[in-house]
Amino acid sequence: MRIKFKNELLFRKAFIPWYDSEPAMFLTLAFALAVLLFSIVGVAAALDTPRYHAILWVPCLLGLLSLSITISTLIRLIRRDSNGPV
Repeated sequence: MRIKFKNELLFRKAFIPWYDSEPAMFLTLAFALAVLLFSIVGVAAALDTPRYHAILWVPCLLGLLSLSITISTLIRLIRRDSNGPV
C-alpha cells in the first residue's frame, strides 16, 4: 500500500452523495409540488363540505410541510447554480 502525501490529498474532487445530486433534487421538487397541489385540492374540498371542517388542519399541515420542502430544495438549487461547477 502506497502512502499518500499531504499535498496529494488536498486536490481531490469533491464527493457529492446521490441524494444531493441535481436529478434527485428535481425529483424531490416535482413530488413536493404534486403534494402541494394535492393539499390545495384537499383544502378546497374540506371548505366545500361542512362535515370536513373539523379536519381542515390535515391538508393545511400537508401543504405547509410540502411548501417547506419545496422552498428548501429551491434554495439549495439556486445556491448550487450561483456557485458554479464544483
